[in-house]
Amino acid sequence: MACGARYDSACHTSWQPSGLVHQYAELRVRGHTLATGSQQPASGVVRLSRRIGGWFGDHQAVAWWMSVLRLGLFQLGMGIALAPITGTLNRVLIGDMRIPAVVVASLMAIHYFVSPVRAVFGYKSDQHRAQGRWRTPYVVLGAVMTYGGLATAPFSLLLLGADSPIPFEAALLACFAIFLAYGIGVNIVETTYLALVSDITPPRDRGKVLAVLWMMLVLGTIVSSIVVGAMLQTYSPMLLIQIMQGSAVIYVVLTAVALLGRERLREDGTLVSYTDDIRVRLTLVQQLQVLWRQQALRALFIVLFGGTLALATHDVLLEPYGGQVLGMSVAATTQLTALWGVAMVVGIAAAGLLLWRGRSAIGLIIGGCVVGALGFLVVTVAGGAMEVNLFRGGVMLIGAGRGTFIVGSVALIMALADREHAGLFLGLWGVTQALAQGIGTVGGGLARDMAQMQTGSVLLGYTVVYAASFVVLLLTLILIAAFRLGRQIQAGAVRSPWAGLQDLPGDQILF
Repeated sequence: MACGARYDSACHTSWQPSGLVHQYAELRVRGHTLATGSQQPASGVVRLSRRIGGWFGDHQAVAWWMSVLRLGLFQLGMGIALAPITGTLNRVLIGDMRIPAVVVASLMAIHYFVSPVRAVFGYKSDQHRAQGRWRTPYVVLGAVMTYGGLATAPFSLLLLGADSPIPFEAALLACFAIFLAYGIGVNIVETTYLALVSDITPPRDRGKVLAVLWMMLVLGTIVSSIVVGAMLQTYSPMLLIQIMQGSAVIYVVLTAVALLGRERLREDGTLVSYTDDIRVRLTLVQQLQVLWRQQALRALFIVLFGGTLALATHDVLLEPYGGQVLGMSVAATTQLTALWGVAMVVGIAAAGLLLWRGRSAIGLIIGGCVVGALGFLVVTVAGGAMEVNLFRGGVMLIGAGRGTFIVGSVALIMALADREHAGLFLGLWGVTQALAQGIGTVGGGLARDMAQMQTGSVLLGYTVVYAASFVVLLLTLILIAAFRLGRQIQAGAVRSPWAGLQDLPGDQILF
């Protein structure tokens, strides 16, 4: 077992307890103090606390995994809140209310196009971290804005409906403002959350933690899709609004539980972290220039952009496709998200296992592209054959491919990010994949509308998009071979652009 999963004397001589196990190590001490230091009769609650603290103190591996699972509650809540938006709201707006797919896709993709705030807030949180201050305020700000957007997004059903009391243009502007607030919030909270995870997780344990966090995100999506699908057997707009607002409340509660007390202060006022010597020596513009000068990193970001774009084209089209082409109900199309999520969990689990066994992250990226391309091919064929089960099989392949691709991408990026610029580097990756997803989402909706308008066929409107995604994934594989990324990464050509900056004179630190 890795040293990060234990906290005994042998491990303590070589490293300090990370934030993931610090609370449980302290819990054991408290339990022992309560057991020996007080002469007053103990209440039932105190006795229970002693037993729990003592048990976790004697089972450090379990304590570590419990802490990881608590950290993942944020991802679980995010998955629960997002499923009704990506799996139900867009289906109703496009399939039932007949709003153009490009309009709905544009609303859904706003949070992708405001993703540059990731780099800004990631950099700012790096600065605060370097000054010994917390990242948590940024997480709280993002979580509050995300909750506001999630709670008000379902009102788009009323604003854009035929019975809306305001003109369509004004309603669309109001919806834009709602999704803009949500988009800014989710970009802030996701970036600073990942940076915080990087702070409190030793590198040797990061692969395991990463796999668990992503699996909990998808698990939340699966659970939410199943529950929402069951609740919407008898559909009504007000019922969907209530469900989505309830999921927003669940998200904010789980976020508070997951992150409460994660960043802790020592008696001297410094933060408890795996690495405490965090310094930001260059301005944001200077750091971007350093990044751009690395040819191998430019090639890597191009590959990640292409693969993400292709895998995102179906985000707002999957459920409308099932409803308009295959005649599936709202409940049935909502449960497609659960099916896709299960396959994604399989892809994530398989990718995590391969990472633990020492397989390269670039190999996972290649595998994700291959499986995803096969899924798009199957979905394209299923529409013409009107085969619902074949369509479901293609959806599962797309989910598995996307899960594998995401884990490979994030593992590679986190491996390249140095401790002093984790927020910025993860933010830049977030901008890359978010812009790719935004272009893929809006581009998919626009292509669907244009193809349907030109051919008069609903089926061709969708199959054109899926065929294009298949082609883009093939091009991504060709680029990986052309750039010889696998060989460059194995040879160490791709590395953090800030390596060695810790040796610069202290007077060059710029805040």
